[in-house]
Amino acid sequence: MQPDHAEKRREPRFPVEVGANVKLRKNGQTTHATAVNVSGSGVLLRFEEPFQAGVGDQVICEFKVSDDPDPLLPYWVMGTVLRVTDCCAVVDLSGGAAPLLAEAQVSEMRKPVNGDRPQETKST
Repeated sequence: MQPDHAEKRREPRFPVEVGANVKLRKNGQTTHATAVNVSGSGVLLRFEEPFQAGVGDQVICEFKVSDDPDPLLPYWVMGTVLRVTDCCAVVDLSGGAAPLLAEAQVSEMRKPVNGDRPQETKST
């Protein structure tokens, strides 16, 4: 994948087409978007309808990075809206990114598989 160098930027942009759910922190409204390009510090999102956010609004973006309907590690980031134009928004992701494990998924991971019991460690 080649970076998009159409403009001078702090970091190269890479074209992608990844689904995302975007939640406005101020009111909890969630809407679907498609990530159009990403860099180490930001993402360009395209929405089906105009995005009802303003510059400076905080958002949480969860990206669909797997076809698994119940992925173990959804990829989410918190960011700040830098620019909104009609059905697109630029979000600064300098707040960092982290995998998010739901409590139910953590509990599910700890259960024995097929009736197996966890291995016990012997002390010597």
